[in-house]
Amino acid sequence: MEIGKEDPYYLSEEEKKSRIEEISQKIFGKSSRDIRYTMVTNYIHQQLLDEGLTRTGCYQWINVFRGEVKYPRDVLDFNDYDIVQVNMSAQDIHLVQNIREQLGSDSKTKIVLNNDYTTEVWGLSFDYPNIISREINGADMLFGTEYFQSTALAELSGRNVSVIPHPADVKRIKSLTPVPKKELLTTIWRRYDAFIYIPHLVTRNHGITTQLIGYDKKLDKKVWLTTTLYDYVYAGTNYLDFCNQLQESKVMYDPFTFHSYSRTTVDTAALKTAVVGSSRTQSVPLLYPYTTLDPYDVRGGRILINKLLTDKSFYDKVIDTAYERVEFYNHLNSKYRYMVALEKSLEEKDSNVNQVIYKKELVKGRGDDILQVKARELNRNGNKKTN
Repeated sequence: MEIGKEDPYYLSEEEKKSRIEEISQKIFGKSSRDIRYTMVTNYIHQQLLDEGLTRTGCYQWINVFRGEVKYPRDVLDFNDYDIVQVNMSAQDIHLVQNIREQLGSDSKTKIVLNNDYTTEVWGLSFDYPNIISREINGADMLFGTEYFQSTALAELSGRNVSVIPHPADVKRIKSLTPVPKKELLTTIWRRYDAFIYIPHLVTRNHGITTQLIGYDKKLDKKVWLTTTLYDYVYAGTNYLDFCNQLQESKVMYDPFTFHSYSRTTVDTAALKTAVVGSSRTQSVPLLYPYTTLDPYDVRGGRILINKLLTDKSFYDKVIDTAYERVEFYNHLNSKYRYMVALEKSLEEKDSNVNQVIYKKELVKGRGDDILQVKARELNRNGNKKTN
Protein backbone atom coordinates (compact mmCIF):
# COMPACT_ATOMS: atom_id res chain seq x y z
CA MET A 1 0.00 0.00 0.00
CA GLU A 2 1.51 3.31 -1.06
CA ILE A 3 1.12 6.45 0.97
CA GLY A 4 -0.55 9.04 -1.19
CA LYS A 5 -0.29 12.78 -0.73
CA GLU A 6 -3.95 12.85 0.36
CA ASP A 7 -3.19 10.64 3.35
CA PRO A 8 -2.99 12.22 6.83
CA TYR A 9 0.61 11.05 7.02
CA TYR A 10 1.52 14.13 5.01
CA LEU A 11 -0.70 16.65 6.85
CA SER A 12 0.31 18.60 9.92
CA GLU A 13 -1.19 17.65 13.28
CA GLU A 14 -3.12 20.90 13.38
CA GLU A 15 -4.58 20.30 9.91
CA LYS A 16 -5.72 16.81 10.91
CA LYS A 17 -7.21 17.96 14.21
CA SER A 18 -9.00 20.83 12.54
CA ARG A 19 -10.52 18.55 9.89
CA ILE A 20 -11.65 16.05 12.53
CA GLU A 21 -13.42 18.80 14.48
CA GLU A 22 -15.05 20.17 11.32
CA ILE A 23 -16.49 16.75 10.45
CA SER A 24 -17.57 16.05 14.04
CA GLN A 25 -19.50 19.31 14.23
CA LYS A 26 -21.07 18.64 10.83
CA ILE A 27 -22.25 15.11 11.68
CA PHE A 28 -22.80 15.16 15.44
CA GLY A 29 -22.99 18.85 16.31
CA LYS A 30 -20.28 18.50 18.95
CA SER A 31 -16.54 18.29 19.47
CA SER A 32 -14.90 14.99 18.61
CA ARG A 33 -13.81 14.75 22.26
CA ASP A 34 -17.48 14.46 23.20
CA ILE A 35 -18.43 11.73 20.71
CA ARG A 36 -20.15 8.88 22.54
CA TYR A 37 -18.72 5.66 21.15
CA THR A 38 -19.36 2.01 21.88
CA MET A 39 -18.23 -1.23 20.30
CA VAL A 40 -20.91 -3.92 20.50
CA THR A 41 -20.17 -7.63 20.37
CA ASN A 42 -21.46 -10.96 21.60
CA TYR A 43 -17.92 -12.00 22.49
CA ILE A 44 -15.70 -9.68 24.53
CA HIS A 45 -12.00 -10.53 24.62
CA GLN A 46 -11.51 -10.24 28.36
CA GLN A 47 -7.73 -10.60 28.07
CA LEU A 48 -7.59 -7.41 26.02
CA LEU A 49 -9.48 -5.55 28.75
CA ASP A 50 -7.24 -7.03 31.44
CA GLU A 51 -4.21 -5.74 29.50
CA GLY A 52 -5.67 -2.24 29.59
CA LEU A 53 -6.61 -2.12 25.89
CA THR A 54 -2.97 -1.78 24.88
CA ARG A 55 -2.89 -4.33 22.06
CA THR A 56 -2.78 -3.12 18.45
CA GLY A 57 -5.99 -3.97 16.58
CA CYS A 58 -9.74 -3.49 16.55
CA TYR A 59 -10.10 -2.70 20.26
CA GLN A 60 -7.81 0.32 19.86
CA TRP A 61 -10.79 2.20 18.41
CA ILE A 62 -12.14 2.26 21.97
CA ASN A 63 -9.07 4.27 23.02
CA VAL A 64 -9.19 6.49 19.94
CA PHE A 65 -12.74 7.59 20.78
CA ARG A 66 -12.45 7.14 24.56
CA GLY A 67 -15.41 4.79 24.40
CA GLU A 68 -16.34 1.34 25.70
CA VAL A 69 -17.15 -2.19 24.61
CA LYS A 70 -20.47 -3.79 25.55
CA TYR A 71 -22.61 -6.84 25.05
CA PRO A 72 -25.74 -5.84 23.10
CA ARG A 73 -27.92 -7.02 26.00
CA ASP A 74 -26.24 -4.44 28.25
CA VAL A 75 -27.13 -1.46 26.05
CA LEU A 76 -30.40 0.06 27.25
CA ASP A 77 -30.75 2.46 24.32
CA PHE A 78 -28.43 2.61 21.32
CA ASN A 79 -29.59 6.18 20.75
CA ASP A 80 -27.45 7.14 23.75
CA TYR A 81 -24.41 6.80 21.48
CA ASP A 82 -23.18 8.76 18.49
CA ILE A 83 -21.24 5.83 17.01
CA VAL A 84 -21.99 2.14 17.45
CA GLN A 85 -19.32 -0.06 15.89
CA VAL A 86 -19.68 -3.75 15.04
CA ASN A 87 -16.93 -6.11 13.91
CA MET A 88 -18.05 -8.25 10.96
CA SER A 89 -17.49 -11.58 12.70
CA ALA A 90 -19.68 -14.63 12.25
CA GLN A 91 -21.27 -14.18 15.69
CA ASP A 92 -21.90 -10.43 15.33
CA ILE A 93 -22.88 -9.71 11.74
CA HIS A 94 -26.60 -9.96 12.52
CA LEU A 95 -26.26 -7.14 15.08
CA VAL A 96 -26.22 -4.41 12.44
CA GLN A 97 -29.84 -4.84 11.37
CA ASN A 98 -30.92 -5.56 14.96
CA ILE A 99 -29.41 -2.28 16.12
CA ARG A 100 -30.85 -0.45 13.11
CA GLU A 101 -34.36 -1.64 14.03
CA GLN A 102 -33.91 -0.59 17.66
CA LEU A 103 -32.63 2.85 16.68
CA GLY A 104 -35.69 3.74 14.65
CA SER A 105 -35.93 5.77 11.45
CA ASP A 106 -35.18 9.21 12.93
CA SER A 107 -32.09 8.28 14.94
CA LYS A 108 -28.90 10.32 14.65
CA THR A 109 -26.73 7.42 15.82
CA LYS A 110 -24.31 6.13 13.18
CA ILE A 111 -23.61 2.42 12.78
CA VAL A 112 -20.10 1.52 11.61
CA LEU A 113 -19.28 -2.00 10.45
CA ASN A 114 -15.69 -3.10 10.01
CA ASN A 115 -14.20 -6.26 8.58
CA ASP A 116 -10.76 -7.56 9.52
CA TYR A 117 -11.27 -11.20 8.51
CA THR A 118 -8.86 -12.23 5.79
CA THR A 119 -10.93 -13.03 2.72
CA GLU A 120 -9.39 -16.50 2.44
CA VAL A 121 -11.55 -17.62 5.40
CA TRP A 122 -14.80 -15.92 4.45
CA GLY A 123 -16.30 -19.15 3.18
CA LEU A 124 -15.82 -20.70 6.60
CA SER A 125 -17.25 -17.70 8.43
CA PHE A 126 -20.16 -16.39 6.37
CA ASP A 127 -23.26 -17.81 4.73
CA TYR A 128 -25.03 -16.94 1.48
CA PRO A 129 -23.85 -13.67 -0.12
CA ASN A 130 -27.38 -12.27 -0.34
CA ILE A 131 -27.75 -12.68 3.43
CA ILE A 132 -24.44 -10.91 4.05
CA SER A 133 -25.43 -8.10 1.65
CA ARG A 134 -28.70 -7.58 3.47
CA GLU A 135 -27.05 -7.47 6.88
CA ILE A 136 -24.12 -5.19 6.08
CA ASN A 137 -26.22 -2.62 4.25
CA GLY A 138 -27.78 -1.67 7.56
CA ALA A 139 -24.54 0.14 8.42
CA ASP A 140 -23.87 3.81 7.75
CA MET A 141 -20.22 3.10 7.04
CA LEU A 142 -18.34 -0.02 5.97
CA PHE A 143 -14.60 -0.41 6.08
CA GLY A 144 -11.99 -3.11 5.71
CA THR A 145 -8.48 -3.11 7.12
CA GLU A 146 -6.85 -3.97 3.80
CA TYR A 147 -7.58 -3.66 0.08
CA PHE A 148 -8.99 -7.10 -0.76
CA GLN A 149 -11.46 -7.07 2.13
CA SER A 150 -12.71 -3.69 0.99
CA THR A 151 -13.19 -4.70 -2.64
CA ALA A 152 -15.18 -7.77 -1.55
CA LEU A 153 -17.33 -5.63 0.75
CA ALA A 154 -17.90 -3.16 -2.08
CA GLU A 155 -19.12 -5.96 -4.33
CA LEU A 156 -21.46 -7.28 -1.63
CA SER A 157 -22.87 -3.89 -0.70
CA GLY A 158 -22.84 -1.97 -3.97
CA ARG A 159 -21.17 0.86 -2.06
CA ASN A 160 -17.75 2.43 -1.79
CA VAL A 161 -15.79 0.88 1.05
CA SER A 162 -12.78 2.53 2.69
CA VAL A 163 -9.52 0.87 3.67
CA ILE A 164 -8.83 1.82 7.29
CA PRO A 165 -6.23 -0.22 9.18
CA HIS A 166 -6.95 -0.70 12.88
CA PRO A 167 -5.02 1.72 15.12
CA ALA A 168 -1.92 1.19 17.21
CA ASP A 169 -0.98 3.06 20.38
CA VAL A 170 2.31 3.96 18.74
CA LYS A 171 3.30 6.51 21.36
CA ARG A 172 2.92 3.96 24.16
CA ILE A 173 4.71 1.16 22.29
CA LYS A 174 7.65 3.43 21.52
CA SER A 175 7.86 4.36 25.22
CA LEU A 176 8.27 0.77 26.44
CA THR A 177 11.52 0.05 28.25
CA PRO A 178 14.01 -1.23 25.66
CA VAL A 179 14.97 -4.89 25.80
CA PRO A 180 18.50 -5.80 24.66
CA LYS A 181 18.69 -7.71 21.39
CA LYS A 182 19.64 -11.37 21.52
CA GLU A 183 20.90 -13.67 18.80
CA LEU A 184 17.34 -14.72 18.02
CA LEU A 185 15.66 -15.27 14.65
CA THR A 186 11.93 -15.29 15.40
CA THR A 187 9.07 -16.61 13.28
CA ILE A 188 5.49 -15.59 14.06
CA TRP A 189 2.78 -18.28 14.09
CA ARG A 190 -0.52 -17.56 12.32
CA ARG A 191 -3.50 -19.64 13.34
CA TYR A 192 -5.20 -19.36 9.94
CA ASP A 193 -2.54 -20.83 7.68
CA ALA A 194 -0.31 -22.59 10.26
CA PHE A 195 2.57 -21.93 7.89
CA ILE A 196 5.66 -23.40 9.56
CA TYR A 197 7.39 -25.85 7.20
CA ILE A 198 8.58 -23.49 4.46
CA PRO A 199 9.52 -20.79 7.03
CA HIS A 200 11.77 -23.39 8.67
CA LEU A 201 13.69 -23.69 5.40
CA VAL A 202 14.08 -19.92 5.31
CA THR A 203 15.25 -19.50 8.91
CA ARG A 204 17.46 -22.56 9.53
CA ASN A 205 21.27 -22.68 9.40
CA HIS A 206 21.97 -18.96 9.84
CA GLY A 207 24.15 -19.60 12.90
CA ILE A 208 21.50 -18.04 15.14
CA THR A 209 18.89 -19.45 17.53
CA THR A 210 15.44 -19.86 15.96
CA GLN A 211 12.14 -19.59 17.79
CA LEU A 212 8.46 -19.79 16.91
CA ILE A 213 6.20 -17.51 18.99
CA GLY A 214 2.44 -17.18 19.36
CA TYR A 215 2.06 -20.92 18.79
CA ASP A 216 -1.21 -22.72 19.52
CA LYS A 217 -0.74 -26.48 19.46
CA LYS A 218 -4.53 -27.05 19.57
CA LEU A 219 -4.69 -25.73 16.01
CA ASP A 220 -1.64 -27.64 14.75
CA LYS A 221 -2.27 -30.99 13.08
CA LYS A 222 1.41 -31.96 13.33
CA VAL A 223 2.65 -30.91 16.75
CA TRP A 224 5.36 -33.57 16.64
CA LEU A 225 6.76 -31.97 13.47
CA THR A 226 6.57 -28.34 14.53
CA THR A 227 8.57 -28.95 17.71
CA THR A 228 11.49 -30.24 15.61
CA LEU A 229 11.63 -27.32 13.18
CA TYR A 230 12.66 -24.57 15.62
CA ASP A 231 15.05 -24.42 18.55
CA TYR A 232 12.31 -23.05 20.80
CA VAL A 233 8.51 -22.96 20.45
CA TYR A 234 6.49 -20.59 22.64
CA ALA A 235 2.73 -20.40 23.09
CA GLY A 236 0.83 -17.12 22.81
CA THR A 237 1.17 -14.82 25.80
CA ASN A 238 0.03 -11.44 27.12
CA TYR A 239 0.75 -8.34 25.06
CA LEU A 240 3.60 -6.94 27.16
CA ASP A 241 5.50 -10.23 27.13
CA PHE A 242 4.78 -10.50 23.40
CA CYS A 243 6.31 -7.05 22.85
CA ASN A 244 9.37 -8.15 24.83
CA GLN A 245 9.68 -11.23 22.60
CA LEU A 246 9.60 -8.96 19.56
CA GLN A 247 12.05 -6.47 21.04
CA GLU A 248 14.69 -9.04 21.96
CA SER A 249 14.60 -10.62 18.48
CA LYS A 250 17.41 -9.56 16.20
CA VAL A 251 15.29 -10.42 13.15
CA MET A 252 11.67 -11.49 12.82
CA TYR A 253 10.29 -13.47 9.91
CA ASP A 254 6.58 -12.85 9.20
CA PRO A 255 5.62 -15.19 6.31
CA PHE A 256 1.81 -14.98 6.45
CA THR A 257 0.37 -16.50 3.26
CA PHE A 258 -3.08 -14.87 3.50
CA HIS A 259 -4.03 -11.30 2.60
CA SER A 260 -4.14 -9.39 5.84
CA TYR A 261 -3.48 -6.10 7.60
CA SER A 262 -0.76 -7.78 9.76
CA ARG A 263 -0.80 -5.75 12.95
CA THR A 264 2.22 -7.62 14.37
CA THR A 265 4.59 -5.79 12.05
CA VAL A 266 3.12 -2.49 13.25
CA ASP A 267 4.32 -3.51 16.72
CA THR A 268 7.77 -4.53 15.48
CA ALA A 269 8.19 -1.25 13.64
CA ALA A 270 7.51 0.76 16.81
CA LEU A 271 9.87 -1.55 18.74
CA LYS A 272 12.75 -1.19 16.25
CA THR A 273 12.81 -4.84 15.23
CA ALA A 274 13.92 -5.80 11.74
CA VAL A 275 11.41 -7.87 9.77
CA VAL A 276 11.48 -9.94 6.63
CA GLY A 277 7.81 -10.22 5.77
CA SER A 278 5.06 -11.20 3.38
CA SER A 279 4.10 -9.10 0.39
CA ARG A 280 0.53 -10.33 0.84
CA THR A 281 -0.01 -8.21 3.93
CA GLN A 282 -0.85 -4.54 4.11
CA SER A 283 1.61 -3.28 6.69
CA VAL A 284 4.80 -5.09 5.64
CA PRO A 285 5.33 -3.39 2.22
CA LEU A 286 4.55 -0.03 3.83
CA LEU A 287 6.83 -0.37 6.85
CA TYR A 288 9.52 -2.71 5.52
CA PRO A 289 9.84 -1.94 1.79
CA TYR A 290 13.43 -3.27 1.58
CA THR A 291 12.64 -6.69 3.09
CA THR A 292 9.26 -7.58 1.59
CA LEU A 293 8.84 -10.73 -0.50
CA ASP A 294 6.45 -13.57 -1.32
CA PRO A 295 6.14 -15.94 1.67
CA TYR A 296 7.06 -18.93 -0.51
CA ASP A 297 10.30 -17.38 -1.74
CA VAL A 298 12.77 -19.49 0.24
CA ARG A 299 15.91 -18.26 -1.50
CA GLY A 300 14.88 -14.61 -1.36
CA GLY A 301 14.02 -14.90 2.32
CA ARG A 302 17.36 -16.48 3.16
CA ILE A 303 19.24 -13.76 1.26
CA LEU A 304 17.41 -10.95 3.09
CA ILE A 305 17.85 -12.53 6.51
CA ASN A 306 21.56 -13.05 5.85
CA LYS A 307 21.90 -9.43 4.73
CA LEU A 308 20.24 -8.19 7.92
CA LEU A 309 22.53 -10.36 10.04
CA THR A 310 25.74 -9.28 8.29
CA ASP A 311 25.17 -5.73 6.98
CA LYS A 312 24.69 -3.24 9.83
CA SER A 313 24.02 -0.24 7.59
CA PHE A 314 21.25 -2.16 5.82
CA TYR A 315 19.88 -3.35 9.18
CA ASP A 316 19.75 0.23 10.49
CA LYS A 317 18.06 1.48 7.32
CA VAL A 318 15.34 -1.18 7.64
CA ILE A 319 14.49 -0.46 11.28
CA ASP A 320 14.77 3.34 10.96
CA THR A 321 12.41 3.40 7.98
CA ALA A 322 9.85 1.26 9.82
CA TYR A 323 10.19 3.33 13.02
CA GLU A 324 9.41 6.53 11.12
CA ARG A 325 6.59 5.16 8.98
CA VAL A 326 4.75 3.42 11.82
CA GLU A 327 3.19 6.78 12.75
CA PHE A 328 0.88 6.00 9.82
CA TYR A 329 -1.07 3.85 12.33
CA ASN A 330 -1.14 6.16 15.35
CA HIS A 331 -4.33 7.34 17.06
CA LEU A 332 -4.56 10.73 15.38
CA ASN A 333 -4.05 9.42 11.85
CA SER A 334 -6.51 6.60 12.50
CA LYS A 335 -9.15 8.96 13.83
CA TYR A 336 -8.67 11.24 10.83
CA ARG A 337 -9.19 8.36 8.36
CA TYR A 338 -12.24 7.17 10.28
CA MET A 339 -13.95 10.56 10.37
CA VAL A 340 -13.18 11.42 6.74
CA ALA A 341 -14.52 8.02 5.65
CA LEU A 342 -17.65 8.46 7.78
CA GLU A 343 -18.38 11.85 6.22
CA LYS A 344 -17.93 10.44 2.74
CA SER A 345 -20.07 7.38 3.47
CA LEU A 346 -22.95 9.46 4.80
CA GLU A 347 -22.87 11.74 1.75
CA GLU A 348 -22.86 8.76 -0.61
CA LYS A 349 -25.54 6.92 1.33
CA ASP A 350 -27.99 9.77 0.86
CA SER A 351 -27.69 9.47 -2.92
CA ASN A 352 -26.74 5.82 -3.24
CA VAL A 353 -28.89 3.37 -5.16
CA ASN A 354 -27.77 -0.21 -4.62
CA GLN A 355 -26.84 -2.16 -7.70
CA VAL A 356 -29.67 -3.91 -9.46
CA ILE A 357 -28.66 -7.22 -10.96
CA TYR A 358 -30.75 -8.08 -14.02
CA LYS A 359 -30.94 -11.81 -14.64
CA LYS A 360 -30.16 -12.88 -18.15
CA GLU A 361 -31.23 -16.04 -19.89
CA LEU A 362 -28.96 -18.92 -18.90
CA VAL A 363 -26.70 -20.08 -21.68
CA LYS A 364 -24.94 -23.40 -21.30
CA GLY A 365 -21.22 -23.26 -21.99
CA ARG A 366 -19.00 -25.84 -23.65
CA GLY A 367 -17.73 -27.27 -20.36
CA ASP A 368 -19.32 -30.09 -18.41
CA ASP A 369 -21.86 -29.05 -15.81
CA ILE A 370 -20.73 -30.82 -12.65
CA LEU A 371 -24.29 -31.81 -11.74
CA GLN A 372 -24.91 -33.31 -15.16
CA VAL A 373 -21.63 -35.21 -15.01
CA LYS A 374 -22.69 -36.70 -11.69
CA ALA A 375 -26.05 -37.64 -13.14
CA ARG A 376 -24.42 -39.45 -16.07
CA GLU A 377 -22.16 -41.37 -13.67
CA LEU A 378 -25.16 -42.50 -11.67
CA ASN A 379 -27.00 -43.52 -14.83
CA ARG A 380 -24.02 -45.55 -16.06
CA ASN A 381 -23.74 -47.32 -12.75
CA GLY A 382 -27.43 -48.02 -12.81
CA ASN A 383 -27.26 -49.42 -16.36
CA LYS A 384 -24.44 -51.75 -15.44
CA LYS A 385 -26.50 -53.19 -12.64
CA THR A 386 -29.55 -53.76 -14.86
CA ASN A 387 -27.47 -55.34 -17.63
